[in-house]
Amino acid sequence: MVAMIARPLFERLDDRPMAHCATLIALPDGRLLAAWFGGAYETSPDVVILGCEKPAGSEVWSEPRIIAEAAGRSLGQPVFLPRPDGTLWLFFDAIMGNDWTSAQPYRQISKDGGASWLPAEPIMDYPGLMFRSRPLVSAGRILLPAYDENTWQSRMLISDDDGVSWQLTEPISTPAGNIHPTVVTRPDGRLLAYLRTGGSGGNLWRTESSDGGETWSTPAATALPNPNSGFDLMRLQSGRLALAFNNSPSLRTPLCVALADEGEHWRWVQTFETDHAEFSYPTLAQTTDSMLHLVYTYRREHIQYASFSEAWLMQGAAYGV
Repeated sequence: MVAMIARPLFERLDDRPMAHCATLIALPDGRLLAAWFGGAYETSPDVVILGCEKPAGSEVWSEPRIIAEAAGRSLGQPVFLPRPDGTLWLFFDAIMGNDWTSAQPYRQISKDGGASWLPAEPIMDYPGLMFRSRPLVSAGRILLPAYDENTWQSRMLISDDDGVSWQLTEPISTPAGNIHPTVVTRPDGRLLAYLRTGGSGGNLWRTESSDGGETWSTPAATALPNPNSGFDLMRLQSGRLALAFNNSPSLRTPLCVALADEGEHWRWVQTFETDHAEFSYPTLAQTTDSMLHLVYTYRREHIQYASFSEAWLMQGAAYGV
């Protein structure tokens, strides 16, 4: 049985001491590719999108390098999407004013697996439209989870023409606001989304769609805690669900991964961090060998990486939600 292995992706960068909001993808050639935003501080004009990779069969990550930048603009919220034609897309936001409420959504494309990138292009003129969670692709439709930083309402971007045009769904509303919709497919074909809560925190919310993400049911609060912070929900190859989250209604610690059956019965949990500090914005990926991989913000100083098996998760404490 494979136990959990954890290490930093990189040591703290002197020229960009803040690191946050990592994303992770397992590419068809077996590589893991991670990206995050880094700079002097969040929203600083020097913030760029950085990335590094781990080749298949290697335990060593490459040195961080800039994969997206815009002079004088603070960037953030990177999300990858591999396409059937072999290209790799990167979505991110660029702050046009002073904070995230002015951020505009962009996409840039790589034709060589992330080694180089074409110039970024805007998706639409929508100040405050932000990303966080992996896209979902089904029957040719791209569903890109998004949210409105100005109104704190989740929305979805849908494309049925390979990203040439995008349809923006109606807002998803909850009493204290919500962002970071994270979408998986249910066994019956419907879509399930978990939502980050707003305000002072409390619980994750859930909503469903039966029409490919065009409309969503009235959200309901779950029993899963959320301290108004990022999380990740993923459907595993086994059919089970994995949830990377802060197991607290008010703190960005502890950092945990829970495992559920197809019925959203959360049965097991493993804890990765317990110190009284920030361990946040986790993102999961799974490789073809069924191994799970996790990246998350570590005290805003670097991005931490962990790998583990589903069997190891099932050795965790009973969760019972």
